[in-house]
Amino acid sequence: MRRNTKPDHRTAGGLGALLAAVLLTGSCANPQAELALRAPTAMIGMSKGDLLACAGVPDRSIANGDTEQLTYLRQQTLVDRDVDWEPDPWLGSAGVGLWRPDVTSFVRTYRCEASITLRQGRIAEMRYNQDRDPTLCYPIVGNCVR
Repeated sequence: MRRNTKPDHRTAGGLGALLAAVLLTGSCANPQAELALRAPTAMIGMSKGDLLACAGVPDRSIANGDTEQLTYLRQQTLVDRDVDWEPDPWLGSAGVGLWRPDVTSFVRTYRCEASITLRQGRIAEMRYNQDRDPTLCYPIVGNCVR
């Protein structure tokens, strides 16, 4: 009796697809964004001196007794342009075959605002704005959390 010695391509293809899915899922991770999202809990208890050494001078600060509120801001504006070529309507039938650009601009602003509450010289609470971009939060806290 002769056995089939041909490789089973269905198994090899399935393993290849599984490996590709694992690699693609892992490549989507952004370590800077993940670190920034971990910072609000990891930085609790840090001293004001250590905070200023790693994050720099805040954009705003308010003191009230033994409580101090520090705010750090990072913002980025992106402008995208979309160019479509359309027939020139001003030339009428003479303009057939003549095209003009129709340019549309899209402006998007991303921001991160980190609000840090200090009590007795130590971080008691840290929050980001609700519609934040975690990648922009990284420059604020990146040197503070490892």
